[in-house]
Amino acid sequence: MRVFKDVNFYPWQSYQENNANSVFIEGAVPTLIDPGHAHLFSNLAMAMARDGVDPGRLKLILFTHGHPDHIEATDLFDEKVLRGIGGKEYAYMKEDGKELFMALGTQLPARPFKLLLKEGPLFLGEKELLVIDTPGHSPGSICLYLRNEGALISGDTVFSLGVGRTDLPGGDAGLLAASIKKLSKLDIEYLIPGHGEMLKGRKAVKKNFEMVLSEFFG
Repeated sequence: MRVFKDVNFYPWQSYQENNANSVFIEGAVPTLIDPGHAHLFSNLAMAMARDGVDPGRLKLILFTHGHPDHIEATDLFDEKVLRGIGGKEYAYMKEDGKELFMALGTQLPARPFKLLLKEGPLFLGEKELLVIDTPGHSPGSICLYLRNEGALISGDTVFSLGVGRTDLPGGDAGLLAASIKKLSKLDIEYLIPGHGEMLKGRKAVKKNFEMVLSEFFG
């Protein structure tokens, strides 16, 4: 569904299997964020097609972190599509992060990640996407912030009424709390999480930050 001009949100709504939400950003650099599991990607492809979005036009795929439910489908895309992930997360995937893939009976993506992201601005043509380091759910998790629209793509750092788990390899509750406090200082109209529903409205988003910090880290 369309969030605002040039940005579509594709929430995963099945309770039978776990999979990540995805975000598509239209423009000079058509970009998909967190394409999810490989065996479930056809659902996303069909939803994008209904919106008139051809996955074959993608030039860039970005990942908020390297867990299988966010990243596995990357190998379905041609090598010409540039892949970007946090530099710290890429190193984690090659070490402790491998355990999750092994537990699910799958393998690390074979396609190369040539864009290793650092905190700061990332320009998609005329669009500016701010990369924010948010360790805690995983060591190199990032969030992506469209400042002009007030939209935060939060991955598994913070959800509506929840936060990312920290009991997986590389998780750290203290770092997650610090990351969420950092995000709470942003001007956010749209909170677009890696799982669950999107939150809209600055008051609702602010209240959500207050609740999760109190309930989970108070």
